[in-house]
Amino acid sequence: MKHFHFCLWLSIFSIAKVFSQEISPSVSTSQNSAKLPIWYIDLYAGGAFGYVDGFAAGGSISLQQSNVLFTIGYVSDNEQSGIEYVDNSGPISLNYYKHYRIENIPIMIGMYHPFSGSSLSASAGLSVLYYSEYIDVNTFSVFGSNATELYSKTTLGFPYEVNLKLFSKEEDASLAFGLKLFGNLGKYNYTGLALVLSIGNYK
Repeated sequence: MKHFHFCLWLSIFSIAKVFSQEISPSVSTSQNSAKLPIWYIDLYAGGAFGYVDGFAAGGSISLQQSNVLFTIGYVSDNEQSGIEYVDNSGPISLNYYKHYRIENIPIMIGMYHPFSGSSLSASAGLSVLYYSEYIDVNTFSVFGSNATELYSKTTLGFPYEVNLKLFSKEEDASLAFGLKLFGNLGKYNYTGLALVLSIGNYK
């Protein structure tokens, strides 16, 4: 009887081993495909208003783990005011303007929900915010300049963002575009709306 049990278990083990070798690759592939995390990189540009009104742009990296979306990014909000003076010392006259700038590095958590070729996400958190006032040439000038910083301060911010993106319904879709509503709460507050271009895994 013991010999029979031993042969029976040996047979079951051998069959199971052969079966697992034949099935496991497809199962493993399916599981790996299902376990691919949602991640994406955003690049965006638009306008913002608040403590600083002007052109805003930034980028961020997001990763979803256990249904929680983690995001770290960078936002720059710039405003150019009136002419302070004109520098005629060189071959080309340079107009110097007063500038106001907010640079924000947010770390946020939130939610992400894909549906029918699109996705909706919302996040909020804390940030390190750098505010500065300085005199310099036009923001997009290609000429070198002698910028003069007038005031600067580093503080904490309370950033938030909401994203609506569209992407291909194909399984290997890696490119998306849409709208981003973003902002910061606090003394140096701002709210912005931007076009966003994104690359990553959305499903």
